[in-house]
Amino acid sequence: MVPLQGSGLRFLLVNWRDPRNPEAGGAEVHLHEVARRLAAQGHFCLQVSHAFPGGSAEEILDGVHILRRGGKFLFNFTVLFNLRRWCKEHRIDVVLDDSNKIAFLTPWFSNRPLVLQLHHLFGRALFRETAWPMALYVLFFEKLMPWCYRNARVLTGSASSQKELLSKGFRRVDIAPEGVELSRYVLPHIPERKKDLILYVGRVKRYKGLDVLLRALVLLLPRHPEMRLAVAGSGDDVPRLRDLAAQLGVESSVDFLGFVTETRKVELYHEAMIVVNSSLKEGWGLTSIEANACGTPVVATDVPGLCDSVRNGETGFLVPFGDADAFARSMERLLEDSQLWLTFSENARRWAEAHTWEPAYLKTREALLAAYEEHHRA
Repeated sequence: MVPLQGSGLRFLLVNWRDPRNPEAGGAEVHLHEVARRLAAQGHFCLQVSHAFPGGSAEEILDGVHILRRGGKFLFNFTVLFNLRRWCKEHRIDVVLDDSNKIAFLTPWFSNRPLVLQLHHLFGRALFRETAWPMALYVLFFEKLMPWCYRNARVLTGSASSQKELLSKGFRRVDIAPEGVELSRYVLPHIPERKKDLILYVGRVKRYKGLDVLLRALVLLLPRHPEMRLAVAGSGDDVPRLRDLAAQLGVESSVDFLGFVTETRKVELYHEAMIVVNSSLKEGWGLTSIEANACGTPVVATDVPGLCDSVRNGETGFLVPFGDADAFARSMERLLEDSQLWLTFSENARRWAEAHTWEPAYLKTREALLAAYEEHHRA
């Protein structure tokens, strides 16, 4: 594939997943919204991500040149062994390292200036997600990060995540705020709200805490027998959650939808009365703002990231992680008080309108150009 021609700098973007990946989430959306704007301004953007079934080896998407290389589980080693070659072959000026899974540790394997995009660290939440050998493996890489990236500019999406990263030893952490492309959440024909539809959107992983939502459903069904929980997304925790739903006797009230298209996702946001996010760790919680753009309130856990994307008592409610009773009470308040729901819905739309991708793009561009200039002054 012939590299795109541009009058600006040449950037290498490294992320475990690209926007076409069926498991792509908010981090991938953030990176692509920035990258496509950089490309539109004449910069060459090459993103490298892991290959997946059905994905082409190379593609140009919105002006961003995407290479898919290596497997899902060892992509960090694919980066380790190929980073210098990619930088040389494509004459890369600056690396944008989007380490949202296992850290790539790019400063140790590249002589190019770089910027680290880091939405959050997993920390001990890893032990909820995976077996302890894998958790220790990932945690080991996380412990190396403040040392490895000690001279790098770091970008994160929220004030609470910035505070967390600074406490972990990162030195220069700025906020590249999250956004939403509002036009994508306006449909020609807006679906009617489904009175008792609760929606979760995102990857289905153990640390996302969806078992709490199932337990909250148990508490709500006696008073709201028509209630349904729709889970839009795929992940390796689905079999466990299906079994748990059966054990709790709520399997007939839960729909595991799997991967849904962007159009269907937006329809679901409009159909739902409430969007829920029960996660233990988030860098921001993009689904909160996506839901808000459709006028849908959110009930989420009060953790870093989500505590910034949800305005407690205005656009939704924040509750303690793992507290099924608190989830049930908060959802019931919105379901039973139509005036409160309407107020939150109006607040949610206004809150979403305050978030566009332009500030994230401008802050990221500023960091990339500053890294390039610092490198060439040294």
